[in-house]
Amino acid sequence: MKNPVLLFLGLIICTVPCKPQMSQTIHPEIKRHLIEHVRTHYQTPEDYVISKFKAHDIVFLGEWHRIKHDPELVQKLIPRLHSAGVYYLGFEFARRVDQPLIDSLLNAQVYDEQLARLIVFKEFVHWGYQEYVDIFKVAWNLNHSLPVGSHRFRILGLNNSPDWSFVKSQDDRDKGEVMRKVWHGETEEDWAKVLLDVVISKGEKTLVYCGIHHAFTEYRQPIAIDGKFIRFGDVRAGNYVFQKIGKRTITIYLHAPWINADGYDKPPVLPADGYIDALLNEIEPEHQRVGFDLKGTPFGKLPGETSLYKFGYDHFTLETIYDGYICQGPLSSYRGVTPIKDFVNERNLEEARAQSPNPSLRNATIEDFYEGAVQDADIPRRLSVLK
Repeated sequence: MKNPVLLFLGLIICTVPCKPQMSQTIHPEIKRHLIEHVRTHYQTPEDYVISKFKAHDIVFLGEWHRIKHDPELVQKLIPRLHSAGVYYLGFEFARRVDQPLIDSLLNAQVYDEQLARLIVFKEFVHWGYQEYVDIFKVAWNLNHSLPVGSHRFRILGLNNSPDWSFVKSQDDRDKGEVMRKVWHGETEEDWAKVLLDVVISKGEKTLVYCGIHHAFTEYRQPIAIDGKFIRFGDVRAGNYVFQKIGKRTITIYLHAPWINADGYDKPPVLPADGYIDALLNEIEPEHQRVGFDLKGTPFGKLPGETSLYKFGYDHFTLETIYDGYICQGPLSSYRGVTPIKDFVNERNLEEARAQSPNPSLRNATIEDFYEGAVQDADIPRRLSVLK
Protein backbone atom coordinates (compact mmCIF):
# COMPACT_ATOMS: atom_id res chain seq x y z
CA MET A 1 0.00 0.00 0.00
CA LYS A 2 1.33 3.45 -0.90
CA ASN A 3 2.21 5.83 1.89
CA PRO A 4 -0.81 8.15 2.36
CA VAL A 5 1.44 10.95 3.64
CA LEU A 6 3.41 10.95 0.39
CA LEU A 7 0.23 10.81 -1.68
CA PHE A 8 -1.23 13.71 0.27
CA LEU A 9 1.97 15.73 -0.02
CA GLY A 10 2.09 15.11 -3.76
CA LEU A 11 -1.52 16.27 -4.10
CA ILE A 12 -0.79 19.51 -2.25
CA ILE A 13 2.30 20.26 -4.32
CA CYS A 14 0.39 19.67 -7.54
CA THR A 15 -2.61 21.76 -6.57
CA VAL A 16 -1.13 24.65 -4.57
CA PRO A 17 0.24 27.23 -7.02
CA CYS A 18 2.55 29.00 -4.60
CA LYS A 19 6.32 28.74 -5.00
CA PRO A 20 7.62 29.89 -1.60
CA GLN A 21 10.63 32.18 -1.36
CA MET A 22 12.90 32.57 1.65
CA SER A 23 10.75 35.28 3.19
CA GLN A 24 7.41 33.58 2.55
CA THR A 25 5.51 31.03 4.57
CA ILE A 26 5.17 27.39 3.59
CA HIS A 27 1.80 25.70 3.10
CA PRO A 28 0.78 24.38 6.55
CA GLU A 29 0.28 20.75 5.48
CA ILE A 30 3.56 20.58 3.59
CA LYS A 31 5.34 22.20 6.52
CA ARG A 32 3.86 19.74 9.00
CA HIS A 33 4.93 16.66 7.04
CA LEU A 34 8.42 17.97 6.35
CA ILE A 35 9.02 19.04 9.94
CA GLU A 36 7.71 15.73 11.28
CA HIS A 37 10.08 13.89 8.99
CA VAL A 38 13.10 15.94 10.09
CA ARG A 39 12.29 15.53 13.78
CA THR A 40 11.60 11.81 13.49
CA HIS A 41 14.62 10.93 11.34
CA TYR A 42 17.03 13.63 12.46
CA GLN A 43 20.74 13.09 11.80
CA THR A 44 23.58 15.57 11.78
CA PRO A 45 25.24 15.99 8.38
CA GLU A 46 28.28 14.10 9.70
CA ASP A 47 26.24 11.18 11.01
CA TYR A 48 24.19 11.08 7.83
CA VAL A 49 27.18 10.85 5.49
CA ILE A 50 28.87 8.16 7.57
CA SER A 51 25.63 6.14 7.72
CA LYS A 52 25.49 5.95 3.91
CA PHE A 53 28.63 3.80 3.82
CA LYS A 54 26.76 0.92 5.43
CA ALA A 55 25.13 0.16 2.08
CA HIS A 56 27.26 2.10 -0.43
CA ASP A 57 30.89 2.10 -1.53
CA ILE A 58 31.21 5.51 -3.18
CA VAL A 59 29.31 8.50 -1.84
CA PHE A 60 29.44 11.66 -3.96
CA LEU A 61 29.10 14.85 -1.94
CA GLY A 62 28.22 17.60 -4.44
CA GLU A 63 28.50 21.32 -3.77
CA TRP A 64 27.75 24.65 -5.46
CA HIS A 65 31.31 25.92 -4.64
CA ARG A 66 32.92 28.50 -2.34
CA ILE A 67 30.40 28.18 0.51
CA LYS A 68 32.42 28.20 3.72
CA HIS A 69 30.61 25.51 5.67
CA ASP A 70 30.87 22.94 2.85
CA PRO A 71 34.66 22.37 2.89
CA GLU A 72 34.50 22.74 6.67
CA LEU A 73 32.05 19.83 6.74
CA VAL A 74 34.52 17.72 4.76
CA GLN A 75 37.22 18.64 7.26
CA LYS A 76 34.98 17.38 10.09
CA LEU A 77 34.21 14.20 8.16
CA ILE A 78 37.80 13.08 7.55
CA PRO A 79 38.50 11.61 11.03
CA ARG A 80 34.96 10.19 11.14
CA LEU A 81 35.52 8.50 7.77
CA HIS A 82 38.74 6.89 8.96
CA SER A 83 37.08 5.61 12.13
CA ALA A 84 34.34 4.08 9.96
CA GLY A 85 36.88 2.26 7.77
CA VAL A 86 36.68 4.69 4.85
CA TYR A 87 40.27 5.59 4.01
CA TYR A 88 39.94 7.68 0.85
CA LEU A 89 38.66 11.10 -0.16
CA GLY A 90 38.20 11.69 -3.89
CA PHE A 91 38.98 15.38 -4.41
CA GLU A 92 38.02 17.57 -7.37
CA PHE A 93 40.44 20.27 -6.25
CA ALA A 94 43.62 18.37 -7.11
CA ARG A 95 44.88 16.77 -10.32
CA ARG A 96 45.55 13.09 -10.95
CA VAL A 97 49.06 13.87 -12.18
CA ASP A 98 49.86 15.43 -8.82
CA GLN A 99 49.06 12.30 -6.80
CA PRO A 100 52.77 11.85 -5.87
CA LEU A 101 52.76 15.39 -4.44
CA ILE A 102 49.57 14.69 -2.48
CA ASP A 103 50.96 11.47 -1.03
CA SER A 104 54.24 13.12 -0.11
CA LEU A 105 52.38 15.97 1.60
CA LEU A 106 50.19 13.68 3.72
CA ASN A 107 53.12 11.46 4.70
CA ALA A 108 55.69 14.20 5.40
CA GLN A 109 57.03 14.58 8.92
CA VAL A 110 56.24 18.32 8.87
CA TYR A 111 53.14 19.79 7.26
CA ASP A 112 54.02 21.88 4.21
CA GLU A 113 51.44 24.63 3.68
CA GLN A 114 53.16 25.87 0.54
CA LEU A 115 53.03 22.42 -1.05
CA ALA A 116 49.32 22.16 -0.19
CA ARG A 117 48.71 25.50 -1.88
CA LEU A 118 50.77 24.43 -4.90
CA ILE A 119 48.66 21.30 -5.37
CA VAL A 120 45.47 23.38 -5.40
CA PHE A 121 47.05 26.06 -7.61
CA LYS A 122 48.09 23.45 -10.18
CA GLU A 123 44.47 22.25 -10.35
CA PHE A 124 43.00 25.74 -10.78
CA VAL A 125 44.81 29.04 -10.47
CA HIS A 126 41.64 30.75 -9.25
CA TRP A 127 41.03 28.41 -6.30
CA GLY A 128 43.03 30.15 -3.59
CA TYR A 129 40.70 29.52 -0.68
CA GLN A 130 41.96 28.48 2.74
CA GLU A 131 39.14 26.11 3.65
CA TYR A 132 39.86 23.89 0.63
CA VAL A 133 43.62 23.91 1.24
CA ASP A 134 43.03 23.06 4.91
CA ILE A 135 41.43 19.75 3.92
CA PHE A 136 44.98 18.54 3.29
CA LYS A 137 46.04 19.75 6.74
CA VAL A 138 43.23 17.87 8.46
CA ALA A 139 44.21 14.67 6.65
CA TRP A 140 47.87 15.24 7.57
CA ASN A 141 46.95 15.76 11.22
CA LEU A 142 44.89 12.57 11.18
CA ASN A 143 47.70 10.49 9.68
CA HIS A 144 50.18 11.78 12.24
CA SER A 145 47.85 10.94 15.13
CA LEU A 146 47.47 7.28 14.13
CA PRO A 147 49.31 4.40 15.81
CA VAL A 148 52.20 2.90 13.88
CA GLY A 149 50.96 0.43 11.29
CA SER A 150 47.49 1.96 11.00
CA HIS A 151 45.82 2.40 7.62
CA ARG A 152 46.75 5.89 6.45
CA PHE A 153 44.16 8.25 4.97
CA ARG A 154 44.64 9.22 1.32
CA ILE A 155 43.30 12.11 -0.71
CA LEU A 156 42.94 11.16 -4.37
CA GLY A 157 43.38 13.89 -6.96
CA LEU A 158 40.65 13.40 -9.56
CA ASN A 159 40.80 16.36 -11.86
CA ASN A 160 42.16 16.65 -15.37
CA SER A 161 45.15 18.75 -16.47
CA PRO A 162 43.84 21.20 -19.07
CA ASP A 163 46.30 23.58 -20.72
CA TRP A 164 44.48 26.90 -20.98
CA SER A 165 47.42 28.64 -22.64
CA PHE A 166 45.98 27.52 -25.99
CA VAL A 167 43.02 29.89 -25.46
CA LYS A 168 44.12 33.26 -26.82
CA SER A 169 40.70 34.92 -27.11
CA GLN A 170 37.16 34.38 -25.88
CA ASP A 171 36.23 33.09 -29.33
CA ASP A 172 38.71 30.25 -28.88
CA ARG A 173 36.42 28.80 -26.19
CA ASP A 174 33.97 27.94 -29.00
CA LYS A 175 36.54 26.42 -31.36
CA GLY A 176 36.66 22.65 -31.26
CA GLU A 177 40.24 22.44 -32.53
CA VAL A 178 41.43 24.76 -29.75
CA MET A 179 39.50 23.08 -26.95
CA ARG A 180 40.76 19.65 -28.03
CA LYS A 181 44.27 20.95 -27.43
CA VAL A 182 43.20 22.32 -24.04
CA TRP A 183 41.77 19.01 -22.82
CA HIS A 184 44.09 16.68 -24.83
CA GLY A 185 41.68 13.77 -24.63
CA GLU A 186 40.89 13.86 -20.92
CA THR A 187 37.27 13.47 -19.76
CA GLU A 188 35.46 12.73 -16.53
CA GLU A 189 35.75 9.04 -17.33
CA ASP A 190 39.34 9.50 -16.16
CA TRP A 191 38.03 10.68 -12.78
CA ALA A 192 35.90 7.56 -12.50
CA LYS A 193 38.83 5.32 -13.45
CA VAL A 194 40.76 6.50 -10.39
CA LEU A 195 37.84 5.67 -8.11
CA LEU A 196 37.27 2.27 -9.68
CA ASP A 197 40.92 1.23 -9.96
CA VAL A 198 42.30 2.62 -6.70
CA VAL A 199 39.28 2.11 -4.44
CA ILE A 200 36.65 -0.30 -5.74
CA SER A 201 39.11 -2.86 -7.14
CA LYS A 202 40.56 -3.18 -3.64
CA GLY A 203 37.20 -3.62 -1.94
CA GLU A 204 37.51 -0.19 -0.32
CA LYS A 205 35.13 2.78 0.02
CA THR A 206 35.49 6.51 -0.58
CA LEU A 207 33.79 9.84 -0.15
CA VAL A 208 34.05 12.04 -3.26
CA TYR A 209 33.92 15.80 -2.72
CA CYS A 210 33.28 17.80 -5.89
CA GLY A 211 30.96 20.19 -7.65
CA ILE A 212 27.45 18.83 -7.94
CA HIS A 213 27.47 18.46 -11.72
CA HIS A 214 30.41 16.05 -11.48
CA ALA A 215 28.58 14.20 -8.69
CA PHE A 216 25.47 13.12 -10.61
CA THR A 217 25.16 9.33 -10.55
CA GLU A 218 21.76 8.14 -11.91
CA TYR A 219 20.65 11.61 -12.99
CA ARG A 220 21.75 12.95 -16.40
CA GLN A 221 22.26 16.70 -16.73
CA PRO A 222 20.09 18.21 -19.49
CA ILE A 223 20.77 20.85 -22.11
CA ALA A 224 17.80 23.13 -22.76
CA ILE A 225 17.50 26.23 -24.94
CA ASP A 226 14.62 28.72 -24.78
CA GLY A 227 12.67 26.45 -22.46
CA LYS A 228 12.99 23.37 -24.66
CA PHE A 229 14.86 20.19 -23.90
CA ILE A 230 17.58 19.56 -26.50
CA ARG A 231 19.49 16.55 -25.21
CA PHE A 232 21.37 15.26 -22.23
CA GLY A 233 24.84 16.75 -21.80
CA ASP A 234 28.24 15.27 -21.06
CA VAL A 235 28.51 12.08 -19.04
CA ARG A 236 29.81 13.13 -15.62
CA ALA A 237 32.19 11.34 -13.24
CA GLY A 238 29.37 10.00 -11.09
CA ASN A 239 27.50 8.75 -14.18
CA TYR A 240 30.55 6.72 -15.22
CA VAL A 241 30.85 5.22 -11.75
CA PHE A 242 27.14 4.40 -11.67
CA GLN A 243 27.44 2.61 -15.01
CA LYS A 244 29.97 0.26 -13.40
CA ILE A 245 28.69 -0.31 -9.87
CA GLY A 246 25.03 0.80 -9.88
CA LYS A 247 23.47 1.71 -6.55
CA ARG A 248 26.70 1.02 -4.72
CA THR A 249 27.22 4.73 -5.45
CA ILE A 250 24.89 7.62 -4.57
CA THR A 251 24.71 11.41 -4.76
CA ILE A 252 24.20 13.71 -1.76
CA TYR A 253 23.64 17.42 -2.40
CA LEU A 254 24.89 20.20 -0.15
CA HIS A 255 21.97 22.67 -0.04
CA ALA A 256 22.61 25.54 -2.45
CA PRO A 257 21.02 27.33 -5.43
CA TRP A 258 19.98 25.64 -8.65
CA ILE A 259 20.41 26.61 -12.30
CA ASN A 260 17.60 28.82 -13.59
CA ALA A 261 15.14 27.20 -16.03
CA ASP A 262 15.80 30.14 -18.36
CA GLY A 263 19.49 29.27 -18.65
CA TYR A 264 22.92 29.16 -17.03
CA ASP A 265 23.42 32.88 -17.65
CA LYS A 266 20.35 33.83 -15.60
CA PRO A 267 20.27 34.36 -11.81
CA PRO A 268 20.16 31.08 -9.87
CA VAL A 269 16.97 29.93 -8.20
CA LEU A 270 16.09 28.37 -4.88
CA PRO A 271 16.25 24.56 -4.93
CA ALA A 272 12.97 22.68 -4.90
CA ASP A 273 11.07 25.87 -5.79
CA GLY A 274 11.94 27.39 -2.40
CA TYR A 275 10.23 24.80 -0.20
CA ILE A 276 13.37 23.79 1.65
CA ASP A 277 14.40 27.33 2.56
CA ALA A 278 10.84 28.14 3.59
CA LEU A 279 11.03 25.15 5.92
CA LEU A 280 14.47 26.09 7.26
CA ASN A 281 13.20 29.54 8.13
CA GLU A 282 10.45 28.03 10.30
CA ILE A 283 12.00 24.94 11.86
CA GLU A 284 13.90 25.02 15.17
CA PRO A 285 17.56 26.15 14.83
CA GLU A 286 18.79 22.82 16.21
CA HIS A 287 17.18 21.06 13.24
CA GLN A 288 18.44 23.42 10.53
CA ARG A 289 21.68 21.48 10.24
CA VAL A 290 20.54 18.07 9.05
CA GLY A 291 21.03 15.26 6.55
CA PHE A 292 18.19 13.14 5.17
CA ASP A 293 17.24 10.68 2.42
CA LEU A 294 15.06 11.71 -0.51
CA LYS A 295 13.81 8.46 -2.03
CA GLY A 296 10.53 7.51 -0.44
CA THR A 297 10.33 10.57 1.83
CA PRO A 298 8.24 13.77 1.77
CA PHE A 299 11.34 15.71 0.71
CA GLY A 300 11.80 13.52 -2.34
CA LYS A 301 8.40 14.63 -3.69
CA LEU A 302 9.23 18.34 -3.64
CA PRO A 303 9.02 20.02 -7.08
CA GLY A 304 11.60 21.82 -9.20
CA GLU A 305 9.71 23.73 -11.86
CA THR A 306 11.88 26.85 -11.66
CA SER A 307 15.10 25.02 -12.54
CA LEU A 308 16.74 23.85 -15.74
CA TYR A 309 17.23 20.48 -14.06
CA LYS A 310 13.60 19.56 -14.80
CA PHE A 311 14.12 19.30 -18.56
CA GLY A 312 14.21 15.81 -20.04
CA TYR A 313 12.14 14.31 -17.20
CA ASP A 314 8.38 13.79 -17.29
CA HIS A 315 7.88 13.96 -13.52
CA PHE A 316 10.87 15.80 -12.07
CA THR A 317 11.05 16.00 -8.27
CA LEU A 318 13.89 16.29 -5.78
CA GLU A 319 14.41 12.54 -5.66
CA THR A 320 14.92 12.49 -9.44
CA ILE A 321 18.24 14.29 -9.12
CA TYR A 322 19.77 13.21 -5.77
CA ASP A 323 19.65 10.33 -3.30
CA GLY A 324 20.33 12.41 -0.20
CA TYR A 325 20.37 16.01 0.95
CA ILE A 326 22.28 18.03 3.54
CA CYS A 327 21.23 21.39 4.96
CA GLN A 328 23.47 23.57 7.10
CA GLY A 329 21.08 26.49 7.42
CA PRO A 330 18.96 28.63 5.08
CA LEU A 331 20.68 30.23 2.10
CA SER A 332 20.18 33.65 3.70
CA SER A 333 22.77 32.66 6.34
CA TYR A 334 25.51 31.54 3.91
CA ARG A 335 29.04 32.97 3.93
CA GLY A 336 31.93 32.48 1.56
CA VAL A 337 35.32 30.81 1.91
CA THR A 338 38.46 32.76 2.82
CA PRO A 339 40.61 34.02 -0.10
CA ILE A 340 44.37 33.51 0.36
CA LYS A 341 46.10 36.87 -0.11
CA ASP A 342 49.30 35.56 -1.73
CA PHE A 343 47.93 32.48 -3.50
CA VAL A 344 48.97 34.13 -6.76
CA ASN A 345 52.32 35.82 -6.19
CA GLU A 346 55.48 36.93 -7.98
CA ARG A 347 56.71 33.34 -8.30
CA ASN A 348 53.62 31.94 -10.01
CA LEU A 349 52.06 34.99 -11.65
CA GLU A 350 53.12 34.05 -15.18
CA GLU A 351 51.71 30.55 -14.79
CA ALA A 352 48.49 31.96 -13.36
CA ARG A 353 48.12 34.25 -16.35
CA ALA A 354 48.76 31.43 -18.82
CA GLN A 355 46.54 28.87 -17.12
CA SER A 356 43.48 31.01 -16.43
CA PRO A 357 40.50 29.88 -18.54
CA ASN A 358 39.78 33.60 -19.01
CA PRO A 359 42.02 34.93 -21.82
CA SER A 360 41.38 38.52 -20.72
CA LEU A 361 43.63 37.81 -17.72
CA ARG A 362 46.77 37.07 -19.72
CA ASN A 363 48.22 40.37 -18.43
CA ALA A 364 46.46 40.43 -15.04
CA THR A 365 48.21 41.57 -11.87
CA ILE A 366 48.50 39.77 -8.55
CA GLU A 367 45.89 42.16 -7.21
CA ASP A 368 43.54 41.30 -10.09
CA PHE A 369 43.66 37.60 -9.21
CA TYR A 370 43.09 38.27 -5.52
CA GLU A 371 40.20 40.66 -6.14
CA GLY A 372 38.61 38.09 -8.45
CA ALA A 373 38.84 35.47 -5.72
CA VAL A 374 37.28 37.91 -3.23
CA GLN A 375 34.38 38.66 -5.58
CA ASP A 376 33.74 34.98 -6.34
CA ALA A 377 33.67 34.18 -2.62
CA ASP A 378 31.22 36.99 -1.80
CA ILE A 379 28.35 34.56 -1.31
CA PRO A 380 25.86 37.05 0.24
CA ARG A 381 26.23 39.26 -2.83
CA ARG A 382 25.93 36.34 -5.24
CA LEU A 383 22.82 35.07 -3.46
CA SER A 384 21.21 38.49 -3.09
CA VAL A 385 19.08 37.77 -6.17
CA LEU A 386 17.36 35.03 -4.15
CA LYS A 387 16.09 37.35 -1.43
